[in-house]
Parts: sequence; C-alpha cells; structure tokens
Amino acid sequence: MEENNIPLRADGTPKVRFQVGLRKLANGAIEKAIFIDGQKLNWSLDIGAFLESKKMGPMIAQSMKKDIIRHYISSVSEFMGRHVTIEEIKSAIQTGWI
Repeated sequence: MEENNIPLRADGTPKVRFQVGLRKLANGAIEKAIFIDGQKLNWSLDIGAFLESKKMGPMIAQSMKKDIIRHYISSVSEFMGRHVTIEEIKSAIQTGWI
C-alpha cells in the first residue's frame, strides 16, 4: 500500500496495520493471532480458565471477562506505546488500521 494511502489518527499521526487471523504453528496446531504493524502481539487467552469461571456462576464469569478486556487493552497499549481504547480496537478489527 502506498504511504499516502495510510489513514491518520485524530492527532495527525499515521495509523498502523491491525490484523487478526489464524496461523499454523510448527507443531501443526492452529492459533488465532493478532498482528500490529506486521509484528505478532504476544497475548493469549486461557480458554480453559475462562470456561471454568463460567461454571462458577455469572458474577465470576463477568468479573473474569472484565479482567480479560482490561488486560487485552493494556497489552495493545503497551505494544503501541500509547493508550489505546476498546473503541479503537473494535474499529481496528473492522478497518484493519489502529
């Protein structure tokens, strides 16, 4: 993509690519990965722990879901080197830019 086609953030700085996709690991397993500006975000979700929390009741599951969201936002923000909002992430998933 040409450099002049890169969308800009509200502050005038260029956005970077944000891609969510599947990739095959060396052991044959498939993982869902998040790539920001071509680099893999080192973040994962322990599905087993989340499913266990759901068995403990809706209050525990909701609390865990909030913790997961906070951790995800924090991880993306740290990777980007700036604070990122959940709205920016949702938009990035749709548009491919953050």
